[in-house]
This record gives sequence, structure tokens and C-alpha cells, in this order.
Amino acid sequence: MRGLKDEKEIEELGAGALRNAVVDGDVEYGSVMAGQISGLIKKEETCEEILQDLYYGAAAVIKAEAARWADVEN
Repeated sequence: MRGLKDEKEIEELGAGALRNAVVDGDVEYGSVMAGQISGLIKKEETCEEILQDLYYGAAAVIKAEAARWADVEN
């Protein structure tokens, strides 16, 4: 039947696709792996936004803990 591919032909179509994405950074034509964790992604963020969230989140926790321990005597 025309248009049907066997397993070997399908495998050849994807040959090098993972390398294209991972090594060469070609996420448009490369194959990017995503596991079960991908279901937990709720929004798309830049690296800057993720790092700011981590930084300011950690700063808030540190300030809260410092205030909690401010009255403790040595």
C-alpha cells in the first residue's frame, strides 16, 4: 500500500532528530524529549522569570524565618 511505512523507514525518518535538538539546539526540526513531568507545566516562562521567582521566593522565606527567630536569645 502506498504511503505506509515499515518500521525501518520510520526509524530512519527520526535518525539524528534527538541530536538536532539536544546538541545543535534545533527544537523546530529536532526531537525534544518530554516525560511525565511535562504534564505538570502550567505556564511558559523565560529563564529570567524562573530565576527571579526562585530568588524572590527564597528571599521571602529567609525574611520570614529571620523575623521568627529575631526574639530568640543566645
